[in-house]
Amino acid sequence: MDFLFSIIAFIVLVGILVAIHEYGHFIAAKLCNVKVLRYSIGFGKVLMSRRGGEDQTEYCLSAIPLGGYVQLLDERSEDVPQEERHRAFNTQSATKRIFILFAGPFANFLFAIVAYILMFTSGIPGQVPIIGEVDNSSIAWENNIRSGDRILSVGNRAVDTWQGSLISMIGEVLNDERIEMSLIDESDQKKEIILDVQGRTKELTAPNALFPGLGFKPFQPKINPVVVSVIEGSPASFSGVQPYDVLIKINNIEIENLDQFAELIVSKPGERIELELERNNQIYITRVDLGIKEDDPTKGFIGLQTTIDQEKISQYLAVQKYSFPENITMAFDQTNQMIVLTLNMFGKMVTGQISGKNLSGPVGIAKDAGTVAKRGLIATLSFMAIISISLGILNLLPIPVLDGGQIVFVLIEKLIRRPLPENIQLAFQQIGVGALLFLMVFALYNDLVRIFN
Repeated sequence: MDFLFSIIAFIVLVGILVAIHEYGHFIAAKLCNVKVLRYSIGFGKVLMSRRGGEDQTEYCLSAIPLGGYVQLLDERSEDVPQEERHRAFNTQSATKRIFILFAGPFANFLFAIVAYILMFTSGIPGQVPIIGEVDNSSIAWENNIRSGDRILSVGNRAVDTWQGSLISMIGEVLNDERIEMSLIDESDQKKEIILDVQGRTKELTAPNALFPGLGFKPFQPKINPVVVSVIEGSPASFSGVQPYDVLIKINNIEIENLDQFAELIVSKPGERIELELERNNQIYITRVDLGIKEDDPTKGFIGLQTTIDQEKISQYLAVQKYSFPENITMAFDQTNQMIVLTLNMFGKMVTGQISGKNLSGPVGIAKDAGTVAKRGLIATLSFMAIISISLGILNLLPIPVLDGGQIVFVLIEKLIRRPLPENIQLAFQQIGVGALLFLMVFALYNDLVRIFN
């Protein structure tokens, strides 16, 4: 069921971003009075279509949901009546053609800005960047970073959450292999730290490698789940568990959060567990014969609805929320930061300075799409903004089959005052297709390695 949900989330979210990208091309073509023959979301066989508008443009939904295209009137691909020649893409000025080609990626960047405006207006929740356990043989320890320190800024950028800290730290590593941080300790003493990570860029930018490489963990508050209700006739009800009980241990394993509790339960289908709980400031131990989920016999079932103490958790939460016009300024700043970070990472990936393991393909994106869709609108918008920026940058790469490659062709034509010969364009396009296929296969390989590891 989770797999199916991830596939549906992937198709919907990526389909929206593709539609936005292609709409950029579409509206730019309309503004330049270039005739649009087809607007397709997806490639391959057309599943649904209709015609509309003055030009009877065909609007399509196609079978392969990994992209899309806008087909423009063009003498290079079809016979164009003399009376419509002025509306063909290839007869337009270089400026108009570049405008139409660039409009797709620009639409993706614009979507990211709008998404960030909505997020900053509503409020982006996150965890306060407090340092947890520090390895006493690490670079963090050597530079006086200690458990309980709170990160105030990374580089010249103030940070409120771990997500913001992580993005800024990676940016610092990619920029000059130095991480400048301001922290405040538990005694309210401020610290100015510089972590010199020369020669460690490839190591630290590998997936999930930054914090372990620097030698510390984000602080994870221990907040025991509290029982909200007990399902009648469930294993929990038969064992005497009651609402407002605080869950302490399972089989002598301390319960530290809701996710861990759920993982412990689902991993023990049909087993008897020893559950330690607190009730009215007294400790009780009871044994529970776990059930089995009806829709998945590999998962255990206890029959509880739980929550966490909101007062305890609130001190560890930060919400990035801004009013007009600061929300717009922050949205532009965040989009710019992500564009620079993505370009920097991709450039260093091509030159071998960072690990190619950072590249994700459709399987990885589908998995992440399913995860974020379950977390709500803000998480989904954040995910879509990042993917939209990546999509915009990808399409601006100077690969002939992409918008960036076509822009290069137009610029060359403008420089030499004539189009490149068709055989040369075709040769470059074949090279471009090969490069894209290599990227897709490599990204798919990364996805499969992550899944099976």
